[in-house]
Amino acid sequence: MKSQNNSVDPVLLRIMIDSMIAIPEEMGRALRRTAYSPNIKERMDASCALFDHNGELLAQAEHIPVHLGSMPIVMKRLLDDDYDFQAGDIVMVNDPGFGGTHLPDITVVLPVYHQNELVAFALNRAHHADIGGITPGSMPASSTELFQEGLIIPPVKAMKQGKEDTDILKFITSNSRTPLERLGDLRAQFSACFLGERRYRELIGRYGLAMVRHYQEAMKDYSQRAITSRLATIPLGTYGAVERMDLDRMMSEGGGTISEGTAKIEVSITVEQDAILVDFSGTDPEMPGNHNAPEAVTRSAVYYVFRCISGTDIPNNEGCFHGISIRIPRGSLLSPQSRSAVCSGNVETSQRIVEVLFKALSSTLPDLLPAGSQGTMNNVIIGSGDFSYYETIGGGEGAYSTKDGEDGIHTHMTNTSNTPVEAIEMTYPLRIHKYTLREGSGGIGRHRGGEGIIRDIEVLTDHAHLSILSGNRNSGPQGRGGGGDGKAGMNRLIRDERIMELPALVDMRLRKGDVVSIATPGGGGWGSTNVRTVNNNY
Repeated sequence: MKSQNNSVDPVLLRIMIDSMIAIPEEMGRALRRTAYSPNIKERMDASCALFDHNGELLAQAEHIPVHLGSMPIVMKRLLDDDYDFQAGDIVMVNDPGFGGTHLPDITVVLPVYHQNELVAFALNRAHHADIGGITPGSMPASSTELFQEGLIIPPVKAMKQGKEDTDILKFITSNSRTPLERLGDLRAQFSACFLGERRYRELIGRYGLAMVRHYQEAMKDYSQRAITSRLATIPLGTYGAVERMDLDRMMSEGGGTISEGTAKIEVSITVEQDAILVDFSGTDPEMPGNHNAPEAVTRSAVYYVFRCISGTDIPNNEGCFHGISIRIPRGSLLSPQSRSAVCSGNVETSQRIVEVLFKALSSTLPDLLPAGSQGTMNNVIIGSGDFSYYETIGGGEGAYSTKDGEDGIHTHMTNTSNTPVEAIEMTYPLRIHKYTLREGSGGIGRHRGGEGIIRDIEVLTDHAHLSILSGNRNSGPQGRGGGGDGKAGMNRLIRDERIMELPALVDMRLRKGDVVSIATPGGGGWGSTNVRTVNNNY
């Protein structure tokens, strides 16, 4: 990774860093403008990145952490397999065994050529609102194997030398309940990659390939030195923690709640002079349900945590990954077999990996790290044979030693916006009855945790299915430094003026007039207080 020429102009380095970052940022804006689905157009559940010809990360837009930290594994696998790239090809993949996260997240890769030489790759990953499977939205709470969660796409060429492979696209879109929306979103992804290709070539036209490559290596060197310096401030030692996820579920209307206990994530973080080892030995084996997190997701969560500790001013590229080793037991909850169910692992387990790492490091960095945030993405999917609404609902951020937690915000591994009420009601047979902060849900303390959200959604059709994948429903996010815990989340169904309590995981049919009510967790408080309880009313 070291540049061949030690001469680096700091001004030109800054210009080159900003120019590289601007490429995926512009790709993201174009993808959002041209996408069909509200999930991408409104929520921006998509991420863009730029890699060099060796498959090393050059720059990424600040989109979805769980997407961005796992993309390097896709590139590594493609290059290790000597994939046959040609100019104008678009390679598509969603397989978790190939660096994917869960099946709705489709990654597209465009090789960038200059004078017949491979010089870079433009990538993006977007969450598609339906990719097949046993339930609308392709995130069934009841799945026990990957095949139930949708169409598995190995690396295939959706475009060959600039022309769409219509057979491949027909095959993929025909496996979705919303084929036209899928085709529109895929073409938006393709266009964003071609925009990234154009901008990178313009950079070469301005500075020349040799100069661009020289400063790419200088960028990575700079980030590596900066990260190493920041992480060196963590006191030497070994720090451990355990996090448990509740697995209560309801798999059919009237079936009652089934408790399957908890799933344990255990971590030990060893900080040495020039290296950090994150060891997940002690974590539970993979499970028959879908809380298994692909290894790419686990690694993404680890990198996210150490990027939070190191600060936001360091450019995010390959240099940021050096010095951090990760040990994940094969066949565990955090590195399951290639065909294990994973949809909750991507969205729910990823959040708890972050929380267990923060918990472990909070003993040595108490003034830097927050109390527990909501620890869940509160995934709600309502759909049928012709529509699929998907939303992750924000909640409370954990408080810090210096400030209160943010209210009603997406935290950690998700970084989406919300879908505006107007967009939901215009697009789907749904009506929003309530969308408000959940007052009193944040943990008390010297600084209070952020408030959760209440969102009530009425279904206007008799032909709909509900899936909920959520967490922290039996206990709330933990406070730090003597602060109070945040309030646990609650899921409810209101039918004929009767209230039905729902567990963390739900798969069930809905009727016209049903109201799905989601109350998300508040964040934990920070710092001691004389008051020790929180109001447990809704």
